Order: sequence, then structure tokens, then C-alpha cells
Amino acid sequence: MSALLVGGAALAAGPDDPSVQIKAPQASYKLHAQEFRDFAYVYVLANAQAIRFTQTGRRYWASLGSADKVELYPVAANVFVTQAGARVEFSDQGEQVAIDNFERLPSSAALGASKVRMVAAR
Repeated sequence: MSALLVGGAALAAGPDDPSVQIKAPQASYKLHAQEFRDFAYVYVLANAQAIRFTQTGRRYWASLGSADKVELYPVAANVFVTQAGARVEFSDQGEQVAIDNFERLPSSAALGASKVRMVAAR
């Protein structure tokens, strides 16, 4: 039996157990109540898809076309990640957005690709 030490806790796995335990991203950056306001717009991406950023209370969302909303977790000023690993970074007071790992968003036009970077300006 093998054991893996993660954050001070040992997780045991059998030699034939291929599973890996991954925790959902935790918001490590606290946005001020009005900080997301600069980003809550629709952006038309370089591939002509539209992405909308919205806020509900202290939760932040992205929706690509008619796809379900995906929660965004703030990790630094102007930077968010999704549980699936897409990274969203706003610049110029929200005038521009860059999305790394775009293919990890539902309904992205980059299905089958990897490490796709998509940019837009409003």
C-alpha cells in the first residue's frame, strides 16, 4: 500500500487504485463588493463567441452563449479560475479579458484543443 502526504494528512491508496483526489478551487482573494462591476459585461471573443460575466451576491459567473453558467473563483486582483481549470484575467479596468484554457469552458468552440488562449475587448 502506498500513501501520499497532502497538507499534513496521509491519503492511502491501493497499488491498483488509479484515482486522484482533487479539491475544488478555493477563493484565495476577497473582492470588494463593487470590484466585479468593471467586469460584468458581455465580451465578444476573437472566435466570435460571446461570453457574459455576472455576479450574484459574492458569487461570480461566466456563461458562454446559451451554456449553463460556470462559477468563477477569485484568486488575485482581476484574476479568476473555474473548477475545470480555465483562467480568466481582466485588464484595463475591465476593458480587456484573456481566457487561458478556454477549451475547459462549457460550449467553447475549442473542443478537442488544449491550452487555448482567447482574448476580447468590450
